[in-house]
Amino acid sequence: MPNPHEIKKLTPDELTELHALPDDALATAHEAAAFLRLRYNTLAWYRCNSGGPNYTRLGPKMIRYRIGDLRDYARGQPMSDGMRRVGAAMLAARTANAEG
Repeated sequence: MPNPHEIKKLTPDELTELHALPDDALATAHEAAAFLRLRYNTLAWYRCNSGGPNYTRLGPKMIRYRIGDLRDYARGQPMSDGMRRVGAAMLAARTANAEG
């Protein structure tokens, strides 16, 4: 029997479509987890402990996240030193490719 809380892996095209949605579009908890690159259970834990991005409860079990709230939450998260170095290296490589 499949686990209802197991995240369906989104394809790169599906993730691109998700990131292209306007700020007022609503995403399911599974889509929000994929958007933020979190596990569904982590997002559920955030909801239970008053953390994570803002969400809307549309019914007793129907939870939705505004894409704009997900973007704001992701923007506000600090990056580790390792991720900063990787980002700087990728930016340097892109700049070198654009110039060369």
